[in-house]
Amino acid sequence: MFAVRKLALAGAAAVLGVATLGLTATSAEAAGGCSDNGNGTYNCHVWKTAPTFWSGNVRAGTLNAGTNYFYCQAVGAEMSDGAYHNKWYAKTDDDSGNRGVWVNVIYLSGGGNDEPVPGLPWC
Repeated sequence: MFAVRKLALAGAAAVLGVATLGLTATSAEAAGGCSDNGNGTYNCHVWKTAPTFWSGNVRAGTLNAGTNYFYCQAVGAEMSDGAYHNKWYAKTDDDSGNRGVWVNVIYLSGGGNDEPVPGLPWC
């Protein structure tokens, strides 16, 4: 259900589940960063399945690895995973059915430690 919804929102340039669907990422995503879908969402590559959070750093659910849509990004609490750390979070709808949740950008391709992800506007 969520895969179909994500494809519909992302439009013809959708690349959800790149390996599974046999599609290729857009040039902006392949280089790291996000690409504008033209409908208020941006496709970004999530390189590792990630936890999602409600405001206040309350755990919400999970966002699967692959290309997913996002709305914007904002600064929040510092988070780390191995050598990666960041205080930026991207707003999305997760694969657990939660809408308007946040994912730390350490799980998105592009950017660096404590930097926003290129191509995704600020909230």
